[in-house]
Amino acid sequence: MLPFILSVVVGSIVGLSAILIKTLISYIELYVVYFSPKAFFFLFPLVGFLVVTFLNQHVFKKISSFQGTRNVVDAIENKASIINFRLMYSKFVTTGLTIGFGGSSGVEAAIITSGSAIGSNVGQLLGLGYRLRTLLIGCGIAAGISAVYNAPMGGFIFALETVLPEFTPTLLIPLLISAATGKILFEFIMGNHLRFDAPITDFTYDQLPLVIMLGILTMIGARYLARTYDVCRQFFTRIKNVYLRALAGGLALGCVIFFLPAMYGEGYSSIDALLEGSEKSLLFRSPLAQIPFSTWFSLFFFFLLTLVKPLSTGICVNSGGEGGYFAPSIITGGFLGFLFYKIMSQLVPGADLSAVTYIFLGMAGMFACVMNAPVTAIFLIAEITQSYQLFIPLMVVCAVSYLLKYYSENLSFKIDQASDMRKSFRIDRIILNQINVKQLIEKDFPVIPVGASFRELLEVYGNSNRNMIQVIGENKLLVGLINVSEIRKIMPVAANYDAILVKDIMEVPPASVQTDEPPAQIMAKFDQLNVRYLPVFKKGRLKGFISRNRMLLQYREELTRANRFI
Repeated sequence: MLPFILSVVVGSIVGLSAILIKTLISYIELYVVYFSPKAFFFLFPLVGFLVVTFLNQHVFKKISSFQGTRNVVDAIENKASIINFRLMYSKFVTTGLTIGFGGSSGVEAAIITSGSAIGSNVGQLLGLGYRLRTLLIGCGIAAGISAVYNAPMGGFIFALETVLPEFTPTLLIPLLISAATGKILFEFIMGNHLRFDAPITDFTYDQLPLVIMLGILTMIGARYLARTYDVCRQFFTRIKNVYLRALAGGLALGCVIFFLPAMYGEGYSSIDALLEGSEKSLLFRSPLAQIPFSTWFSLFFFFLLTLVKPLSTGICVNSGGEGGYFAPSIITGGFLGFLFYKIMSQLVPGADLSAVTYIFLGMAGMFACVMNAPVTAIFLIAEITQSYQLFIPLMVVCAVSYLLKYYSENLSFKIDQASDMRKSFRIDRIILNQINVKQLIEKDFPVIPVGASFRELLEVYGNSNRNMIQVIGENKLLVGLINVSEIRKIMPVAANYDAILVKDIMEVPPASVQTDEPPAQIMAKFDQLNVRYLPVFKKGRLKGFISRNRMLLQYREELTRANRFI
């Protein structure tokens, strides 16, 4: 019962947090942007970047590198699901300032970070173990995405697909409860609204070839987006001074916004304009508005938007701003889908195509590739657009785009091997981390002074049934270990009993572990060092020894558990 109660608590806190960050962004845009001179509109990102850089350097420095899903997964795998308390609110401030001042990124990284931190810290506050802390992290993420997008199923599936490794009934229920709680609370306070609200015409299956073509294009677009982010990262990391980096990035993004105001902020208003048929409104306050709006110019303009949106986001998140790639992938996909619709309308003038349909399909295909979450893409886009009648084309476009991405990466041998290995062993590491290290500590090993003779060692060995002996030095501190196999090698030569000392045959432990060290890291040390025992310390004091064999036995027991999280 406890996990279900806690899922409501976490969902409620995260729902309130989502309201807070949305309110923060709205107020910044209202009071800073709309009441400021329009002539300085393109300079707002610079102000935001400088403020965020200052905060990350002087207020949130120790946690500034923590960014979204990747670091959450790392915390689960390598840090026993412990996430810093200050991450519950720090990313709200920095991401809110970034987007409020025009940064072209997404708020989802902040809500994922905050939601996971809330779940982790609720678990820590109540003294819960690794299993429940990990579950509550998933609940926090599900509630956050559910609240921000008004999409409970999208949040629920995103948490399962990207963070938690297994599907079990008792795991699903707390996630469902938390996602529903976040959505209900957000809707109760902020009102019920769709992220994208537009009428959808009936989809006919004769358009499936076009959907497949769009799937191919979204895969190519996702590869371009990833490459653009990488180029921006490489460029801005060459600027060592963080304030100069923020200055360069702010001015660069300001120039982009000057020519393409649609790049300001998250970009959802641009998609809303396309859904309403107001494509010319995207040129408002742009110097390009002076050019006569023709069919060819329209195609060029939306091709330009599709190319520049990833560039804007790459500049933002790599030069001083905060945010994630969640929203930019949706917006870029929407632009690409609309551009595809425009091209097909020209090539097949008699076809009954809907701009709304292809905008939504472009969003899903791009999101599936960028976030490596094709199932989430299907349900999330269906929920935020209420386009459930598009389930079949959504499934097709996501399947085509994601499969092509997967096989193109494998065939081109460009997969990051370290990342690939991490994914392959992710479930193993999580199962290992559920082992209670303190319960595996062994303390009844015989002890002998470092200056003792081999004869004295034999006496200790004869009175013990252990296969390892501790060697202690001054102040009774551990200085080495003796394996009984070494004793057996010397035993046949009786003349050596008094000539050989303990210090001559002992081995210094190649490493040690801490009582709060994640078990996956402990097992990695066993594998790397090829030893049977490692000493365990707590605040510098020896607590005992941990055996590789006992860890493996416990791991096998965890594998047979019906549910590893509750």
